[in-house]
Amino acid sequence: MSGQERVPRPAHLVEAVLLVSASPIGASDLRSATGLSEQDLVGALTDLRERYDPEASGIVLREVAGGYLLSTNPSCSPAIERFRQEARPAPLSGAAHEVLACALYLGPLTRGAVSRVRGVNSDAVIRSLIERNLLVEVGADHDAPGSPALLGVTDEFLAATGASSRKDFPPVDSLVTQEELARVRERLASSVTTPPDAGSESS
Repeated sequence: MSGQERVPRPAHLVEAVLLVSASPIGASDLRSATGLSEQDLVGALTDLRERYDPEASGIVLREVAGGYLLSTNPSCSPAIERFRQEARPAPLSGAAHEVLACALYLGPLTRGAVSRVRGVNSDAVIRSLIERNLLVEVGADHDAPGSPALLGVTDEFLAATGASSRKDFPPVDSLVTQEELARVRERLASSVTTPPDAGSESS
């Protein structure tokens, strides 16, 4: 042996970084971590797509939430579930879907704003979604008393839905009528700063 360290190939560098990440990594972050040029990164990702072809591998390279992620091949999911012997996470409630829709289409929003839009205190549902890594605090509303936190959907939420970005979701005006949308915006513009006087929902 010469005693000199072997220089890893670009694809090996990208593969190693993706392997230790549980969430999608964008191209700029991959270049920063690996020190690769844009051209070398493109070549490395091409190599990895070939290596992790779904027809030939139990691991696949996914492009989701504006980044790249190594994950198990969906065709292998029955074997994985048997190995884990774990139940799937509890399905999201209707209330949770409503809160996520608020954050996705109207966000970022404060907890109070979410509750006003829905007409019911949503704190318990929001806590559950944060624990499941589907919602995250993305800033603060400095114009409101106490500068409450602003909530937005996470990259994990986008990855779970198979979306590359928010643009992959249908526009809000295709889902609700203009009258419904106007009522929602009126609630958001309300001067009320406290959630509705109602019991919190369970998640």
